[in-house]
Amino acid sequence: MPIDIQALTYPYRNNTLLLKKLPKVIAGCCFLAFAGLTHAASTCESDTIPALLTKEVALNRLLQCNLDIIDSKRNIAANQASLMIAGQTQNPNLTIGIGSLNPKLGIGSGAYFDKTIDNSVRYEQLIERGNKKTLRTKGAQGQVAAAGEDVLDIERQQSIMMLRSMVDLAAVSERINLLSQVVALYADTLKANSIRTEKGDMPPIDLQRQKIDANRAQIELRLAQTEQKSARLALAKLLAWESKSDALNVDAKILEIAPADEANFDLSNRADIKAAKLRVESAASQLELAQAQRKADITAGVQYDHWPTSNSNPTGTGDTVSFTIGIPLTVNHSYEGEIARAESDYEAAKEALAHTEANARAEWAGINADVTSAELNLQILQHEQLPRAEEVAQTVELGYKKGALSLLELLDARRILRQTRLDTLNAQANLARAILTRNQSLALNISN
Repeated sequence: MPIDIQALTYPYRNNTLLLKKLPKVIAGCCFLAFAGLTHAASTCESDTIPALLTKEVALNRLLQCNLDIIDSKRNIAANQASLMIAGQTQNPNLTIGIGSLNPKLGIGSGAYFDKTIDNSVRYEQLIERGNKKTLRTKGAQGQVAAAGEDVLDIERQQSIMMLRSMVDLAAVSERINLLSQVVALYADTLKANSIRTEKGDMPPIDLQRQKIDANRAQIELRLAQTEQKSARLALAKLLAWESKSDALNVDAKILEIAPADEANFDLSNRADIKAAKLRVESAASQLELAQAQRKADITAGVQYDHWPTSNSNPTGTGDTVSFTIGIPLTVNHSYEGEIARAESDYEAAKEALAHTEANARAEWAGINADVTSAELNLQILQHEQLPRAEEVAQTVELGYKKGALSLLELLDARRILRQTRLDTLNAQANLARAILTRNQSLALNISN
């Protein structure tokens, strides 16, 4: 259940009177967040793995069940608590006391309030000046909004990892299919050639050469099957399906993903950049808050005294009310240390923003370069290498059947064709990874 950060903070930006309602709003949001996480946990436990996992189903599962995403959402609650604290007015202080007790003269007789006791009730309230409460709240709002953007950035990163893992699993599954066909072909060939060898139509050395190639194909198949298990575990970990990893199978259509349109893409809309900008704004508010401490707060107080007169205390004052104002004297320091630390935090936030923007630009350039390179490699393999390898293999097969070519030439042509098909599959998988990474980077909301 996502938390609307804008809906949480916007009503309180320009109206300080509404800050009185802030604790109830935050408490409600924390409850909704907890309820959402609880519902997600129960859904994750009850979900069954589909026969073929698609991109849409996987993304929906990731947003609800990925542990890193869930942990990042919990950080919002902590920042919301800080926002609640920032918007609170300091509690007043109530002092009740008795005084002017004279052990020699006593306190007199009669009711309590007729006795010679100076009763006092004092009420004090700190009054903040320099707009401190608004600045404190503004800084906390920035941290809450930044935490929300952190969640979106974690979702982007985890979704890219998941989609690349889906490509890995789909590619290795296709490789297993291809190698299984090769192993089956070698098995049929060896069966037929064993009969030929027994009849003396084929030299035993040729049969041994074929067995070497057949064993090599079987080894490659077993390695691919092991890699498939690792790919399933990696994907299952991202989707919180570790106990069901053996049942994971990915739709091979993910290897044919189409590029997304980048017409409206703006790199500055990336969640990590927006979070860094929000933290700069929050640090600026904290700097203003530190500087505002030079404008001293006031402690206003009112006191009621009840000191009745009596025969033993003719100087009693009766009922009196007094007012006080307390102002701290900045004679030892003027908060230079607090201001210097806030200035350092502000500069650090600006540097973090610059680093984040630079890393985002470099990452985007690298993603585009990966897509371009993968497209060129796949084009060469699909339109040049693979057709040539198939043509050579067909020619050599025909020549071998007619006795014009040797077995070594046949085995070599088959190896080249097999390797070219595997290279083409790998190139297709590399392109799919690059495009999916690019598409997720283009998407401003990965749930769409």
